[in-house]
Amino acid sequence: MTITLYGIANCDTVKKARAWLAEHQADVTWHDFKKQGVPEPQLDRWLKTVGWEKLVNRQGTTWRKLPDDDKAAVV
Repeated sequence: MTITLYGIANCDTVKKARAWLAEHQADVTWHDFKKQGVPEPQLDRWLKTVGWEKLVNRQGTTWRKLPDDDKAAVV
């Protein structure tokens, strides 16, 4: 079974996950959000399953740099 790991390459948590998966010789396909984006049907499934609060990293630099009006539009 192939696992698809979605993330951003420079994220420390993603780096740890990739290292763990490699160490355990998991069959992994890497999907880089910054290079490949997110297919809309996949995003819709995630939103319905876990909600936007789990999908948006509000602790990350990108979120913190957003203007307050943009943040308010998401919330």
